[in-house]
Amino acid sequence: MEQAIAFVVAIVAVIINGVPQLLYAQSRGFALKPSGFAYLVGALGNLLTGSVTPISGQAETITVASVRKNLRNNVSSILLATVIMVTLGLFGYITKISNFAGPAVVNGMMAGVGLILAGVSWDMFEKEKRVTLVSLASALLTFFLLHKNGNKLVWTIFISVVISTLDFLLLQRRRVDVKAMMEEGRDQVVESQEWRFWKKAYWADFKMVEPTLNFTVVLGALSLVMLNIGANISFGGITASIAQTTQNFDHLSIINSLADIPSSLFGGPPIEAIISGTAAAPAPVACGIVFMAATGLLILLGVVGRLGRYLPAQSIAGFLFVIGIFMTFIPNVNPLAGDGQYGAAGYVSLAVTAWSKNPFLGMVAGVAAKYLTGCF
Repeated sequence: MEQAIAFVVAIVAVIINGVPQLLYAQSRGFALKPSGFAYLVGALGNLLTGSVTPISGQAETITVASVRKNLRNNVSSILLATVIMVTLGLFGYITKISNFAGPAVVNGMMAGVGLILAGVSWDMFEKEKRVTLVSLASALLTFFLLHKNGNKLVWTIFISVVISTLDFLLLQRRRVDVKAMMEEGRDQVVESQEWRFWKKAYWADFKMVEPTLNFTVVLGALSLVMLNIGANISFGGITASIAQTTQNFDHLSIINSLADIPSSLFGGPPIEAIISGTAAAPAPVACGIVFMAATGLLILLGVVGRLGRYLPAQSIAGFLFVIGIFMTFIPNVNPLAGDGQYGAAGYVSLAVTAWSKNPFLGMVAGVAAKYLTGCF
């Protein structure tokens, strides 16, 4: 019974975590409903490959994909990036890149990602102090009180998000101003609140964006490719380590790239690998699949859009800090101290990843340091 409860709680917690990310994508001009197809493709992909890492909205990828305020260029960059990533994945190059970098550099990069995640909590604190503090306090308290519980991460995510959200809604009596999140001067996809998929008005929201090719599109696609390579290796590696298993990075890259096609063709956001609480649940692969299938259906039925007023983005600050420091930074930085040969390269990878907030750049810097050290 306890295992079943943990399974359901993990799904609910990760769905709640994803809602603010998707609403952020909406504020950056992307359509919300088409992203539902991406989640369903992700669920099917994990079912066929046994991949433990689910895909969902990630703020950094959404930001990079929408640097330009022209929706057509943004969508075209996402589509071109999917072609490149699928090609790399099919020929096994993502895994080869990881193997070429070596364990020390990858550990350093993942430790740097841990600091990035912890840093997000500070950014959230500057914007919304009370919600962030409540989320942090409840997450840390839960994590340490349940340190012997095998599902401690699942409960940490769920309790911190629920308590901080209830404080926001009931004690502060506030609601999220979704319209205030929208950015001026940006192409916006206007969607109706129609959720009845058997109605013509529902499908009127799915308007295909015609792709184009120019220098801006190519540059944007290359930026997304670099970010996705780093994210798939780091986030996929961290999620797999939480589940105490391994992740095939090529399978993950193919899945998240194929998932982006039906989403972006209709103006939806890119969806990528995430560090997911489903990995800490019983049957982590099945949990991730159910999470993506449920999220996809909730988006397509318009539920996620309506939840926006009730879920402050800062409610996820607590578990981001816990995952960043205790589940990612510490486990990955410890091996570097004992690696006399390549430990320095790992620290370079860590520093550059944390400074640039780009895992791929951190890995490139670490590899460069590794082979320069070898030369001397």
